[in-house]
Amino acid sequence: MSILNLNAALANMLDKHIETLAKRENLDPETIIRGIEGGTMVLLANPNHSNVAPVLVGQPASVKVNANIGTSPLKNDVRCEMVKLQTAINAGTDTVMDLSIGGDLNAIRKEMLEKCILPLGTVPMYAVAQKYIDAGRDPAEIDPEDIFAEIEHQALQGVDYMTVHCGLTRRGAEFATGGDRVMGIVSRGGSILARWMLQNDKENPLLTGYDRILEIARAHNVTLSLGDGLRPGAGCDAGDAAQWEEVMVLGQLARRGLAAGVQCMIEGPGHVRLDEVETQIRGIKKLTNGAPLYVLGPLTIDCSPGYDHIAGAIGGAVAVRAGVDFLCYLTPAEHLTLPSIEDVHAGVMASRIAAQAGEAALGRPHAVQREMAMSRARKALDWEAMQTLALDPDMVEKRREEHSDKRECAMCGKFCAYKMVEENPSCGE
Repeated sequence: MSILNLNAALANMLDKHIETLAKRENLDPETIIRGIEGGTMVLLANPNHSNVAPVLVGQPASVKVNANIGTSPLKNDVRCEMVKLQTAINAGTDTVMDLSIGGDLNAIRKEMLEKCILPLGTVPMYAVAQKYIDAGRDPAEIDPEDIFAEIEHQALQGVDYMTVHCGLTRRGAEFATGGDRVMGIVSRGGSILARWMLQNDKENPLLTGYDRILEIARAHNVTLSLGDGLRPGAGCDAGDAAQWEEVMVLGQLARRGLAAGVQCMIEGPGHVRLDEVETQIRGIKKLTNGAPLYVLGPLTIDCSPGYDHIAGAIGGAVAVRAGVDFLCYLTPAEHLTLPSIEDVHAGVMASRIAAQAGEAALGRPHAVQREMAMSRARKALDWEAMQTLALDPDMVEKRREEHSDKRECAMCGKFCAYKMVEENPSCGE
């Protein structure tokens, strides 16, 4: 039976927004429907999220970008996070994830849902773990019932997609902690579950209770972002047994989700050296049945703190060319601190640049046409057109401000190569 027959919430949202989505993506409605039914495309939209603007993720829709924001125990300024939310939206992100782990998480999430018309994602495990940690209790004591209750609570609130580390098995956790990994487990959610499994000598409750999660997700059209709890946190760890153990399980879970009427996408690496990015992406896509792939970076080097948005954009561009559908941004603050407002803007732009570079390399019409239009505008010294076509129009205006009265740019002035030929009387004779 089709996912649209099983998931009434999804069918209603798709019926309501199909024409707008088709126009935005330059796809015919039948292509979108086939993608969703085949599990290669997901529609991020929980009907409980008031006024949400649904977003399609998955080929042949355009590559999307996500921005992570949220509090931490060391930096908990809710007002600042709300400014970051708007900053990310203004910079052109397609979705936002609230990764808060400090303060009143329920209130923060509620306010973000009210202020964000874009799909909002979360990691429910954070809210559960916070209650135990703040109470001075070991996360290994977490009652699995608390996790399922939190997932349902957030679904009712309107969260559009959730990272759930259902594919992290006890065997995978043992591979990651007892093998040759340099960085071990770097996922927060993955480390919490690994601790729970190893100390309780039990299998992952999100895996054994996966059918319960599917029931909740189907009722509210929550897309499950099947998390990569064992993603490589160092380039030298990419492609090890722990990572591929989880990927294989994720493929099985995505297939089960589709059969149960639940949309699923796959989360991917992580730190991957440049020469391995394409192989990683193609391998993950094959093992997960072509489900939409959502990656962090990938970061191509490990020694760029303060500039990890650049290392991630390099990997992201290659990843898009290899088949990635969804880029999670990295900011200059990655591995160092909570991102500032300026970092959020820089992170979104870096990922949007990566998406454009990858899609242009693939020859996707919307990307190629934008490149050609910019080239023509530059040849004509048409600054208004250049600003409109730029990924960051405000940056063009800011950089041009001091010499906006000049036709040429301030780098060349009267040495402008275009004008040198354009104003030569013999040119073209």
